[in-house]
Amino acid sequence: APRRRRALGGFRGGVVGFLLGVTSAGALGFVYLIDEYQKATALVLSSVDELEKSSLKVKEHVGRIEQVGAQVRALQRDAATAQQLAQARADWRKQNDILTRDHLELKAHVWEIEQDVESALGGRARAKKQN
Repeated sequence: APRRRRALGGFRGGVVGFLLGVTSAGALGFVYLIDEYQKATALVLSSVDELEKSSLKVKEHVGRIEQVGAQVRALQRDAATAQQLAQARADWRKQNDILTRDHLELKAHVWEIEQDVESALGGRARAKKQN
């Protein structure tokens, strides 16, 4: 008696082959997907590391800018304004003029004293010459 069940066995073999192929393709796809996921995760982590380094550099620059700003504010607070400088210059000129005038007055006074001494000594010297 001929067996007709072979047709059914062939069908089973085709189904098993199909399932085996789909499972293999799915497993390879899953492995590929996991590999791509790991690469993408590594890329994101490296980007995060670079972003962290960049943000640290920005923080350092901001700190430096704040220090420079504080130094500028201190210099502005301690520095003389143009008006103060002009006032100091005018005060110095006044003092210089006063000192010059006082010097000239003293010089004139000394000259007067020299003239008085010379005339006093000169009068005695004339008196001695005549005697």
